[in-house]
Amino acid sequence: LHKKETCEAVTVIETPPMIVVGVVGYIKTPRGLRTLNTVWAQHLSEEVRRRFYKNWYKSKKKAFTKYSKKYENETGKKEIQAELEKMKKYASVVRVLAHTQ
Repeated sequence: LHKKETCEAVTVIETPPMIVVGVVGYIKTPRGLRTLNTVWAQHLSEEVRRRFYKNWYKSKKKAFTKYSKKYENETGKKEIQAELEKMKKYASVVRVLAHTQ
C-alpha cells in the first residue's frame, strides 16, 4: 500500500483433516460479541451428533433431525440461504464450527 511494507501476524496450526459442520455469525455490541445466527451443514456425522448427548447409548438420537429436514424442501433452502445472506450483511465476525475426520 503506497510503497510501504505491510506485515500481518498469522498462526499456522497443523491439524488432521477437518470437516466444516457449521457457521456462526457474530455482531459487535458495546458489551462484546453477540451471536447473530448459526447455520449447520445438512449431513452431520454420528461423531458430531454424539458430542451433544450426555448418554449416547440410551438416547433416541434425535439431534439435528428437524434441522436436516429444512434442506429437503424449497422453503427450507430459501430460509437457510436468507440466514447466510443476513450473516454476510450484518455479521462483523464469522466463525466456522469444525471437527476432525
